Amino acid sequence: MHYNPAPDGLRALSVLAVVFFHCKIPGASGGYAGLDMFFVLSGYLITSLLVRELQQGGGIAIGRFYARRALRLYPTLLLMLAAYIGLAPILWPTENRWINASLSAAYVMDYAMAFIWDLPPTVAHTWSLGVEEKFYLLWPLLLPLVLRTRRPVAWLLAIFLAVTAWRYGVALQWGWRQAYFSFDTRMSGIVLGAVAALARPRMTAITVAVACVALAFAVTVPFMPAPPFHREVVAVTLSITLAELCAFVLVCHAADHERSRLLAARPMAYIGRLSYGIFIWHFPLVCALGARNTPAWTLLAAALPFSFVMAAICLHLVDMPIKRWRERTWSLVRREAS
Repeated sequence: MHYNPAPDGLRALSVLAVVFFHCKIPGASGGYAGLDMFFVLSGYLITSLLVRELQQGGGIAIGRFYARRALRLYPTLLLMLAAYIGLAPILWPTENRWINASLSAAYVMDYAMAFIWDLPPTVAHTWSLGVEEKFYLLWPLLLPLVLRTRRPVAWLLAIFLAVTAWRYGVALQWGWRQAYFSFDTRMSGIVLGAVAALARPRMTAITVAVACVALAFAVTVPFMPAPPFHREVVAVTLSITLAELCAFVLVCHAADHERSRLLAARPMAYIGRLSYGIFIWHFPLVCALGARNTPAWTLLAAALPFSFVMAAICLHLVDMPIKRWRERTWSLVRREAS
């Protein structure tokens, strides 16, 4: 696919919002909205990739798609988990490191966080990877069926509304944890990203400006007053929906503006390329230093350079060599097959 750097710029903003939130920086108490941006971006990019494959080859090579995803995502995750297992006896001696690492490696931390109350947070941030991984497993199988319907976008919008209503019901009936962490309640943003990939609506400048203001509001003021509901319930209902709709607008805008001065700038695009590694590596350090009551800005000053360096190491010394090996190997296989 033609490379558009603007979505990577959105990734950069998203991961920075999450890091600021985890470091408890003032004014970023709703920075978890960055995850909603990630989910919408994933739905958009993966759907665009699969639709392009359908258009060019007539079908989706599901095994190859799964292999690409595993080779892209697993190495960095496994390196972080290996470091966690090695350091846990020193830094987190009371944690069952093997169970925590297994839940993360199996991509089931989302449901573990929803239904197991006493899990330590050290590698619990991998719950969002569990949400996305289930999407990666299911979407290549379901997308061709959706595209065979007369109005695929209408079906996806109906699914988005149904999942959103389900999340609201779960939050009100059972609580915010089950509504916030589970794949079945959080796939609404991913579905909305798929709508963006299929519909490709053009956004006016006014719409984009309103979305930016609303998203900034969601990041800085996460708990909108809505008595008699608890703030946590509002956060997993109205706040998430607001963030998803704003992300939808910005993703559609980025798709049509690959020369955006902000989003497509080289530093922003590069941070976006590092975003997966930054997300993976920053949180264990935040947990380790946060347990020692480290001030928020000091915590950020440590977490940012550490996660940037580790992400760059993983990108250039692990991910890119694996990608080159994969391309060489698969090209050789295709030539031999022909």
